[in-house]
Amino acid sequence: MLYRLASLLAFITLLPMQAQAKTITVSGSTSVSHVLEVLAETYQTQHPDTQIAVQGTGSSAGIAAVKQNASELGMSSRFLEDDEIRPDVESTIIAHDGIALVVNKANPVNTLTKAQVIAIYQGKITNWKEVGGPDLPIAVVSRENASGSRFSFEDFMGLTRNIGDKKVSDINAKVLVVNTNGMVKSLIARNRHALGYLSLGSLDDSVKALSYEGITPTLTHLESGEYQISRPFIMLYKNAKITSEGRDFLDFVLSKEGQSLLHERGYIPVRH
Repeated sequence: MLYRLASLLAFITLLPMQAQAKTITVSGSTSVSHVLEVLAETYQTQHPDTQIAVQGTGSSAGIAAVKQNASELGMSSRFLEDDEIRPDVESTIIAHDGIALVVNKANPVNTLTKAQVIAIYQGKITNWKEVGGPDLPIAVVSRENASGSRFSFEDFMGLTRNIGDKKVSDINAKVLVVNTNGMVKSLIARNRHALGYLSLGSLDDSVKALSYEGITPTLTHLESGEYQISRPFIMLYKNAKITSEGRDFLDFVLSKEGQSLLHERGYIPVRH
């Protein structure tokens, strides 16, 4: 009985602390969420009274969530389009990332040119032997329409066309579409035929990164400007809605410690 009473008193004592805990919601780009989860974990060890809830939902969803007051902070791995810009929404670049072309580790192809990438994604090159590889059909992998990685990749490669006043995707309708960097890696790691692209910071040894125009996708080459497939990592918020805790977390991301963590994970910091 005494043990149960002590346990109950301890639980009651904790209630005010739990009630005071602040949760900051962050949603959007799965590429940004990959590293923001690390930043959030570090921040929470220093601020145990604050919880950072990071959700990878895609860049477009993250932008919409902030505009609709469904998320305090949003994440985007692309610049906002004209119709997404609103005067009450602020955006801050926290880092720059590269986009790497990746294949199965058993694939002997090591490099592709821009012309080859465009032809592959438009369905004009369909076999690896056409780019110096084995006689195998190419299984082309892309991301969903709401993905910032896809938007930045297609924009850089010129894989878009205009219909009226709208810019739309101009890739082959038969490409395999997946929802996250993790799914791209998993599919390519199991498929000798596959070609895809993902965040440079998400690269690991489960897949093989290709050189682009003869330049390997490394942080050093990204920082020097030699490797050119890059895009921003952006955080968004409303001045009228962001809490003091949310602003403090954003300040941490932009601090020397936060920027060092970003650099350690393979991204170019905006502050040194």
